[in-house]
Amino acid sequence: MSNTCNDIDLFFKTLHESAPKRESDWRAIVLFVRNLLPQLTIYDDDKKSEIQFEICEQLIENDFSEERLETLLAMLDMYLLQTIGALELEEALAQEKRTAAVLMNEMNEMISTMHGNTARQDKRLTNFQNETVEAIQDGSRKSLIVSKVRGMFQEIIEEFREEARVLNAKAEHFRMTADFDPLLTELHNRRALDAFLREATETYARTGDPLSLMMIDVDHFKKVNDTYGHQAGDDVLRALARLVSTHAIQYDGFSARYGGEELVVVMPGMDLERAAVKAEALRADVERYDFRVRTNGQLSETPLKFTVSVGVARMKVGWNSGDLIGAADGALYQAKNSGRNRACSAPK
Repeated sequence: MSNTCNDIDLFFKTLHESAPKRESDWRAIVLFVRNLLPQLTIYDDDKKSEIQFEICEQLIENDFSEERLETLLAMLDMYLLQTIGALELEEALAQEKRTAAVLMNEMNEMISTMHGNTARQDKRLTNFQNETVEAIQDGSRKSLIVSKVRGMFQEIIEEFREEARVLNAKAEHFRMTADFDPLLTELHNRRALDAFLREATETYARTGDPLSLMMIDVDHFKKVNDTYGHQAGDDVLRALARLVSTHAIQYDGFSARYGGEELVVVMPGMDLERAAVKAEALRADVERYDFRVRTNGQLSETPLKFTVSVGVARMKVGWNSGDLIGAADGALYQAKNSGRNRACSAPK
């Protein structure tokens, strides 16, 4: 430091005589530069010398005006802000390195969980890992690493997601083939019906919750086939399937094709009285349905009216699924023998 700064007693005497109002502020500056600054570890020796020199150059002027004081305070503020900025930059770089390390761990963990789906995906993941490890470990462009690797992650995830979508579509196709009727695609097939009934009857035995079933049959269906052809008969069944499925969805019923033109709706949680009401509503909708026969792609001007008979039964203690179907089938034949186009319930 300069002689002026070293001769502290003389400096303070001159200060006391020239600037008594701001003496404490000046003293604080001098004591900071002389005593505190050498002890600070945030500055290296070169920076400490630079600060001491710059401040003492101002002090040797023995100018204790407000303007000079503001200049000195501004200089100290500048040094402080520079130091804070340097520390923040250092912290950011350290954080970025830590983020890269965390990203590396995340990548390895994610890749290990994704491996094993297909041989092609395994190879793709291995190549991706090899490509990104070098980029993550390279410290020359830290600011771009995270965004670059996350972008690569997004690409590979989207690629796998598209593969999963295709596989899910295939799986859904296989499920439809396995569980739904090939002609009446809105209805489950017999195999799916048997499986659902087994589970429903087990639930009934365990909880005692109501379980009902309606069996539906097209009236005079052979006459439809003989008069209009089998294509028209198939179209009638498809139209009926749509109606049955629409009704069943409203009360969480399970609709299926039992065989031929006989359809079934299983109604978990529904007692016999309410099931009979639902059966009658379905019968009435079928009767009102405006069905048109197609001939060479053209719909006929005159509607083909068809009706259904419905039998309804409820599950009883000690019964199995076959007993429930048998009771509903008995009620269906009662409806047929009573004139058709009606819904009948099995005895309680």
